[in-house]
Amino acid sequence: MGQVPEEIFQPLYGIVGSGRVATHFCRYFDLMKIPFRHWYRSLGNSLEDILGAVPVVLLLISDSQIENFIESYPFLKKKKLVHFSGSLITPYAQGFHPLMTFTREPYDLDVYRKIPFFVQKGRFEFNEIFPALENPHYNVNPEQSDLYHALCVLSGNFTTILWDKFFSELEDRFSVPRAAAFPYLDQIVENLKRDSRSALTGPLQRRDHKTISKNLSALKNDPFQKVYEAFVEVFGGGPS
Repeated sequence: MGQVPEEIFQPLYGIVGSGRVATHFCRYFDLMKIPFRHWYRSLGNSLEDILGAVPVVLLLISDSQIENFIESYPFLKKKKLVHFSGSLITPYAQGFHPLMTFTREPYDLDVYRKIPFFVQKGRFEFNEIFPALENPHYNVNPEQSDLYHALCVLSGNFTTILWDKFFSELEDRFSVPRAAAFPYLDQIVENLKRDSRSALTGPLQRRDHKTISKNLSALKNDPFQKVYEAFVEVFGGGPS
């Protein structure tokens, strides 16, 4: 359990889960010296023995498990329950979604402090649940949660799939190390941060129909051909 100077009041948290998000927030709380108790199924101890006295419980488990988990442990309903899902809406717990991707490796404190939270409007404000954290935070109407989360997946998860495809093809087809593409990736990120509306380059931006057609032909029999076609359709730069 984390420690905190006696002169600084901190609520005592319970963290449920053993996945990446739970592991990262255990580390964040440790770095911040925020006291917490951690429970996960393979621990062997009773959930109520570990978390019975804590006022705030972070349910950092799969979205599909959250409601059943709460129903299985009725004592939890007397606590302030928080989940980190971007789309789940449940009367049992309030959503506080951290807009960040979490890998297997731990992050530095500065990274954790910069993570924005998108809070489903409801019973509690961010500062009520996390008074010791200074993370940026924004409110989201519950009826907008699905759209918000879909946009997160589009921007983060799908671009990751595209870049992994590029890196893998460089290595497998061209015998080029993936690091050769890092400057390209870095500049794309910088351009997006500077002005996303003018960051697009290449044949779609130029409406170069001949090059687009050649690209699509080169991707014949590749499932990513449909991805390329979908972007062409959305952007309106397809072959005439």
